[in-house]
Amino acid sequence: MVDNLKKPEMLKYFMSGYFNQSVSWSDLEGLATDFKEREPKSMVKQLISELKMLQDVLQKGDKETWREIEKYVHEYSMRYLDFEDGPEFINTVLK
Repeated sequence: MVDNLKKPEMLKYFMSGYFNQSVSWSDLEGLATDFKEREPKSMVKQLISELKMLQDVLQKGDKETWREIEKYVHEYSMRYLDFEDGPEFINTVLK
């Protein structure tokens, strides 16, 4: 992964445990709500922080870093998160 970014561990947890390849994009909002209601506040805060880091990557248009993040997440969740889908994913989870 790019040196100046830490690995998004809570994103990996959310993607592998909640939003893996077995669920539909249409379920994302409900899964995000479940995560926020069931998991400890510290985990929710960490996910929000990691999503804000991803927003920065998107805003900079840094597709190279995004690809590294996508590979890392895919390794654990078997779900791809394309650069173009990033804003929708982040905004939905942050609601």
